[in-house]
Amino acid sequence: MSSRFRLAVSSVAILIGAALLVLPAPAGAAPRHQRHHNHRHHDKPRVFWKLPGRASEGQAIPFTWKVKGRIGGKYRLIAQRPVGTARVWRTMLRLRTRQGSAELPGQKLGKYRFRLALLEGRRVLAKQVVGIGVFGQVPFSTLFRGHYGHSGVYAAPSVSFPYIEETKPGQFDRPVTVFSVKDNRCTVVHIDFITGEEQWVLEVHEGYRPATGIITVVQQSRDPVSDSAPFNSPNAVDAELVPGQTWSVLAAYENGEPPHIYLNGYAVCNSTEPFFS
Repeated sequence: MSSRFRLAVSSVAILIGAALLVLPAPAGAAPRHQRHHNHRHHDKPRVFWKLPGRASEGQAIPFTWKVKGRIGGKYRLIAQRPVGTARVWRTMLRLRTRQGSAELPGQKLGKYRFRLALLEGRRVLAKQVVGIGVFGQVPFSTLFRGHYGHSGVYAAPSVSFPYIEETKPGQFDRPVTVFSVKDNRCTVVHIDFITGEEQWVLEVHEGYRPATGIITVVQQSRDPVSDSAPFNSPNAVDAELVPGQTWSVLAAYENGEPPHIYLNGYAVCNSTEPFFS
């Protein structure tokens, strides 16, 4: 083989090799360094857990959890809550499987943060923090604490009605606002009320027909809820509330002269702080 022929063959081989180097990668194929990066990201430990947004005071809080990615044999998976002003996380439960369901102990009223943490020694490999509100019944006597209303006991022939607030509506078509709550931390309000009259009104009107009291709960984004109570007959109004939205209680009446309407009740809240601070 002549040297000229060998030189030509070598030149062709060099050209083919160079072409192969610049050929595009197959569709969908990632560069090697990127594939290595994605593989490491996929293996990184991650934790996921799901709790209800609200819980009832003193009742266990159900949750589910899952761990993804690679973990060693000496890991610890724990559910925690912060304590103290330093926000130190204290362990509530240790979870011994990669996924499952369990319950946190019941809590008092309030807002809480809980953390699911995957540890190796003291090193936090992965974590997820969630918030939850714990709600319970709080009486009006607590929620009206410090409010200068007119509390007492209304004595009807068949019932003795303790009240925390009293109101007297004006004209038929002009309900009066008994109270309004702007910083709402409650999900339900229950209002007991009774319609009463001053004794002299009953004595001076022969054949007088006593008034019927009407209580209405009005809100930002829900329909009003109302009910009525005939003279000396207690009744109640229950309304669902939207936390964070303003709500008010209105009083009106039908028939007769403007009556006295006496109110009491409770709300389901995540705090015992009074309505009026």
